[in-house]
Amino acid sequence: MTTKTNGDLAANVRLLRKQKGLTQVELAQRIGCSQAVITAYEKGRKKPSIDTLARLAEVLGASTDQIVGKRAVPNTKRPAKNPKLWKKFSQLEQLPNTDKRTVFRMIEGLLTQRNRSKD
Repeated sequence: MTTKTNGDLAANVRLLRKQKGLTQVELAQRIGCSQAVITAYEKGRKKPSIDTLARLAEVLGASTDQIVGKRAVPNTKRPAKNPKLWKKFSQLEQLPNTDKRTVFRMIEGLLTQRNRSKD
C-alpha cells in the first residue's frame, strides 16, 4: 500500500472522503453538519473544531493525525472501470460483521453459480 503525506487538512478531508466513496452531503449527514461546511473544510476556508475532527476521523476511518497531515494517508487506488461498484464496496466496510459475512456468502454463491454455468 502506498501512502501520501499531505500537511493540508483540506486535501486530506477530500481524499479520505473520496476513498470512502462518500459525497459531501453524505459526509455532512454522518458528522452532523451541512454540505457547505464540508465544502469549506475541503477548500481550506474553515477548520473543524476538535469535536468535529474526532467525528471526521471516526466516519472516515482515519486518525486525526492523518486528517491534519501529521501522518501519511493511505492511498487506495480505486478501479476506474466501475466507480459505482467501488462505492458500494466502500459502503460495505461500514456494515456490522454479521452483515458483511452475509454479503460475502451471497457474492460467493453467485460467483459459484456463474462458474458452473460456464462449464
